[in-house]
Amino acid sequence: MLSRSLLGVLRPEPSSPPGLLPAEISSESGGVILSGTLRSPSGTAYRVADGYLDLLGRRTGAASPANLSNLLPGAGRLYEPLWRSRSLTLLTGESFPNEREIELVLRLLGRPRGGRYLDLGCSAGLYARNLAPKTGGEVVGLDISPPMLREAARRARRSGARLSLVRADAHRLPFADASFSGVACGGTLNELRDPARALRETARVLAPGGRLALMGLLRARSTAGSALQGLLSAGGLRFFSPEEVRQLLISAGLSPDHLTARGPVFFAGASR
Repeated sequence: MLSRSLLGVLRPEPSSPPGLLPAEISSESGGVILSGTLRSPSGTAYRVADGYLDLLGRRTGAASPANLSNLLPGAGRLYEPLWRSRSLTLLTGESFPNEREIELVLRLLGRPRGGRYLDLGCSAGLYARNLAPKTGGEVVGLDISPPMLREAARRARRSGARLSLVRADAHRLPFADASFSGVACGGTLNELRDPARALRETARVLAPGGRLALMGLLRARSTAGSALQGLLSAGGLRFFSPEEVRQLLISAGLSPDHLTARGPVFFAGASR
């Protein structure tokens, strides 16, 4: 699913001007392209199928075992019921339902109304489908995983949320400069090969005054926690200190708010 209103800011090829044009649309409803083919100014074709626009094609986009696990068949269907619905409760040791997390993200975004918002590393679309009705704006979910994007599309249809879903790499966001009023990113920073580059790209696609809402995991302080994170780091995950998060945001050209932490889980806001 891809809103026609997004076509003008899509830029899958950095050397080309932004904009994709419909080449052959097989299915469309209410200004949302459900399936078909789009073409860039250079003539490269990109497919909309299975609920999302695929800008990676045969490339996995994965740079670590942690990324690869999201590409496994069934990963999308199992992600939210088995992990995402209870992850923050398990990590923080306190009741932390998804509704509480979404409320914090909305607060970091400045409780916006209208505009365009990006769920960066959307997985099965938890942030995206909750932001859509609460912001009243256009929402785009981006991920590298076909199973996750298919599940995000399924859950969006079931909830009635209107989304655009794009398969692309967070290190090279396929959007024109200043395309978004806000970006939300839940846990993805810990999985990225180059979080500094991804944050620079995030700053680039944010409009002046735009907001970033970031949730992630800090480096453990306990011996047991450090040992566990050492094992997870071997699979490509990385963990940060509060000061490292702050410096990453500043280096990307963002102005960070005060970071808040609940156990190893942090929430951070920043402005462009």
